[in-house]
Amino acid sequence: MIYIVIENQQDSLKVERLYFGYRKLMYKEAYDILRDWHLAEDAISESFIRIINNLHKINESDCPRTRSFLVITCRNVAKDIYKKKSPVNEDEDAITNLSFEDINKVSDTLEILIKKETMEHIAMAIESLEPIYRDVFLLRRVHGLSREEIASIFGITVETVKKRLTRAKLKIVTALEKEKVR
Repeated sequence: MIYIVIENQQDSLKVERLYFGYRKLMYKEAYDILRDWHLAEDAISESFIRIINNLHKINESDCPRTRSFLVITCRNVAKDIYKKKSPVNEDEDAITNLSFEDINKVSDTLEILIKKETMEHIAMAIESLEPIYRDVFLLRRVHGLSREEIASIFGITVETVKKRLTRAKLKIVTALEKEKVR
């Protein structure tokens, strides 16, 4: 846990509730990106510095909107940390982090590289989405929120959520098809 002097006792308690309520979820999110528990812990610490600086934006500790805010903040911090990693180590990390089950399933090195490249293309297609589509898509597909929960987070209708999800999927497929043509 990081320690920052927070003058307001109420804010201090809020940060403590957020940390203990969401640290495991944030750790999982960061670890999924970084594949290193030290870096995942760093991502959580950096996320909480950002969260503390934006604490006024959080009204309730236990609600879908707060959960999304924390997860998206942590994911963005983890991506920033990932981008700073050496490109030489990324290829080694991708192969050394495979489990024995994965290695047994994928016997050919070429298949491993193709799967890695495909995942990178999908990730790039998702990253290239405009934020209004990307956030709705990630909240639905990665975090498993319902359309109703997403609508309440963004203050939009369920119909708007459905349209954004459909458009996000279409944009992802189009980006992947363009990549396939190259």
